[in-house]
Amino acid sequence: MKRLTLKDIAKALNLSAPTISKALSDSYEINKETKEKIIAYAHEHNYQYNALARSLKTGKTNIIGVIVSTISNSFFSQILEGIEESSLFQKYNIIIMQSRESPAVEKKCIDILYSKGVDGILISPVSDSANLSYLQQLHNSNCPIVIFDRINNNLQTFKIGIDNKKAAQKATQELIDRNYSNILHITGLANGVTNERLLGFQEALKQNNIAFDDKKLLRCDLSQIQIVEEQILNKLEELKNDNKSPDAIFTATDLLTNRTIGLLAQQKIKIPSEIALIGFSNTNYAFSFNPPLTCISQPATRIGKLAFEKMIHILEFRLKEREIVYETIELDAEITIRESI
Repeated sequence: MKRLTLKDIAKALNLSAPTISKALSDSYEINKETKEKIIAYAHEHNYQYNALARSLKTGKTNIIGVIVSTISNSFFSQILEGIEESSLFQKYNIIIMQSRESPAVEKKCIDILYSKGVDGILISPVSDSANLSYLQQLHNSNCPIVIFDRINNNLQTFKIGIDNKKAAQKATQELIDRNYSNILHITGLANGVTNERLLGFQEALKQNNIAFDDKKLLRCDLSQIQIVEEQILNKLEELKNDNKSPDAIFTATDLLTNRTIGLLAQQKIKIPSEIALIGFSNTNYAFSFNPPLTCISQPATRIGKLAFEKMIHILEFRLKEREIVYETIELDAEITIRESI
């Protein structure tokens, strides 16, 4: 079947090709009645615009690149839902790539997206420093950048995430209020997010006159997922041998929370009678764990929507050559109390 063109629609409706093009681009220059007539005909005849031709003419691809560490993470998959929902409303397409917690892979993702001519990039950076100067360079030129989740960096743009220190402090306080004081904090390697969550953990201890013991801190390399459970198990055995077994665990990421609850079940360590557990987790199945998990959940879908909205804001303001005032938006996380503490 021959592909329908703008000229075909113009001929059928006795209009000019530029009029058809403007109507399908939702231009204000075309009146509502004519626009509806053209759109109805295009839909009825399965018209699909030529994205390449349009991008060559306008300099825009209507494609936004998104880089996350891994799409298997519940938190990031929910962020992607928010981005995708907003992109459909704004008639943008999305290309999703995974950095897998590797600066080198992240750089490759950025290069690929830029080479495809994306209009902008939404990214949760691997670290506070790797590739940041490159991202700033792109942002200052023709490829705006918006940061989400990992917002503790110096990039001059919009950043959307949560107040990580506040969320971690509240979670730790929940444990202390239930008479847990010997708390093991399991987190990732040092970066802006994990550092802020550690500060919140330490602040709660300090406010309750509980000394921070660095032996009760375990940093796991999340790019080496296959050894995370081994690291956790080794730490628990080390503390047990030192007669310092924790009465509670606070985990700082979705992955660590899920791995820890599975490991404790495997080791037949009862929750919460032998050890309590609270952690960051955006899984929709926290209530179905045994026992149901007390978790800190982030407004992931909202973060995704805001990130996309801020990208559109940048693109529109740059087109109109208007000044952009950047801001960092920190949303509140929510603690859901269940039976694991």
